[in-house]
Amino acid sequence: MTKPFLTALFLILFLGACTPPGPMVRPDSSVDPAEQRIEGLIDQGRMEEAAQAWLELAEEQPDQADWFRLRAAETWLQAGQTTHAAAILATINEQALSRDQHARLLLARAELALLEGDLATAGWLLARTTERLPPHLLARHTMLEDLLQRQLANPAREAFSALDQAIRQGDFEPELALALLIEQPLAELQGLENAHGHRPEMLPWLDLVVSARGVLLDPAALETALGEWHQRHPHTGYEAEEALNWLTSWAQTRARPMRLSVVLPGRPGLAQVSAALRDGLMAAWLEQAPDQRPELTFLYIDDEPEAVVSAWFEAREAGADFMLGPLEREQVDTLLSLPDPTLPVLMLNHPSDPASFDGVAGPIHAIGLLPEEEAELAAVHALVQGHRRALVLYQDSDWGRRIAPAFANTFELGGGQVIGRGAYSAGQVDHSELLESLLELDRSAQRTRRLAQVVNQSIESEPHRRTDVDLIFLGSRAEDGRQVRPQLRFFGAGDVPVLATSQIVAGRPDPRRDEDLDGIVLPLSPWFLDHTPQGQQRRQAERVYSHLDNPALSRLHALGFDAMALVPWLDLMRNDPDLYLAGLSGRLRLPDGRLIERDLPFVRLVNGRAVPVQ
Repeated sequence: MTKPFLTALFLILFLGACTPPGPMVRPDSSVDPAEQRIEGLIDQGRMEEAAQAWLELAEEQPDQADWFRLRAAETWLQAGQTTHAAAILATINEQALSRDQHARLLLARAELALLEGDLATAGWLLARTTERLPPHLLARHTMLEDLLQRQLANPAREAFSALDQAIRQGDFEPELALALLIEQPLAELQGLENAHGHRPEMLPWLDLVVSARGVLLDPAALETALGEWHQRHPHTGYEAEEALNWLTSWAQTRARPMRLSVVLPGRPGLAQVSAALRDGLMAAWLEQAPDQRPELTFLYIDDEPEAVVSAWFEAREAGADFMLGPLEREQVDTLLSLPDPTLPVLMLNHPSDPASFDGVAGPIHAIGLLPEEEAELAAVHALVQGHRRALVLYQDSDWGRRIAPAFANTFELGGGQVIGRGAYSAGQVDHSELLESLLELDRSAQRTRRLAQVVNQSIESEPHRRTDVDLIFLGSRAEDGRQVRPQLRFFGAGDVPVLATSQIVAGRPDPRRDEDLDGIVLPLSPWFLDHTPQGQQRRQAERVYSHLDNPALSRLHALGFDAMALVPWLDLMRNDPDLYLAGLSGRLRLPDGRLIERDLPFVRLVNGRAVPVQ
């Protein structure tokens, strides 16, 4: 961790305060000589030596090992070494601590969360200790509460004050601006830039932080944004490449879980599903710096809802500090019903009802590849493009009955009108009767017959489709979509814009297969777009993983990769709805602090190829 970064952390945390009391609390003066010697090192400010001495004492006295490791972590916190402190805290067995020692452990974790800017977790941990706090820890708890409230009041302004002071005193390095402000929400930073951007000594650095923060977790966009920043401020003496290197180093040194349990389906029929998720997780794990890779434990469970509860307890007892999974929706619902889900979790599916999160304490989140989400995105895209009157044609299946109302409800909520709906059987090839009715060709034929009766002579006429529709939403999977689309053309609706979800194609668009889908507009994961960095990553992965030729397994591989990539950033994303991670399965945000939201690029199929839609 760089020196400016450490300086910034303490400026944020302790700005304007006198030297706060350290984490070491000595309720008992009758300590043995070894402990007295270590505390003497602390009094002299020799924190590194003291922390190492606590760890040596832990090895010498195994029955007190977890207590001495806690003392070492507290010492590292006092020295501002969050990475070392986090690594040690992750190894402590809570069950081996006394009641007082456990309260102290929670306070240490709360301080770590404060130093890392994870205010939600810090507040939650401090609240957990309130009722069972020993008297000798009250002062420390009060100090941390005060710091938390100051951070909650306006952490960005406090950080800006520290930057302003450094510039005025001439004690300024460019990285200090990044170190002080990069973890603040984008909206707060933009507010600071609007308020203080008129100051020439401040504008370049506020512009730098705003430019970087907006695309912080999007490597390709970040490099471009920093280059554009340098063009706007060419005389700062600070290069875009230097900023990129600092941000890369900062990202690699951020504290993250070090012992991670992964819960995957263990039923034999889901072996391929588990393998796809596992391979995606491992691909992301291998991209992390070797010294930052968490220890992984894979737990394979059956599909009974209660199986995930046993896995959760097993992970916690094994000392895991994060859990990924489960995948099955019923197990997600069961996990959310736990009275005290204290182990941080990223579930690999959404609950049946998002309201299940109400009242759930602790850092628990969910990511999934929901077709309803894509249908809602399609509705928003339709409205933005000016469409107001839609037909909804969908597969008569559980899947189709999920996405059709998702599109219709969102479209109507935005001011659109669904003027007709029709469900077709996926096993049926000819949909003429349904399409004639939905497009009102049958009414056109009836009008012609009535007119012929009135004039008492035969009339030759071509039936005409209804003209009051400006959009068709096609809720189809790939195989039946390739049948329905040509029939829409045959019945005169070839000129009506058609929107669908990504399931209209089987993975990556293929000119040899998808020519009949021409003209359809759909949201599609960057993973399946050859022109994106994620698409290039998929093409390389296809040489290694044979299952990627299966679209469903390929999607799960991307989901596993994104889940692992999200873990270090969930704390920042909880506090900033604008922060997104450029994942394989889309731009991933956490707007409500619980459910990961996917935003996908839209493409038009032209000659079976995906062409970006602006």
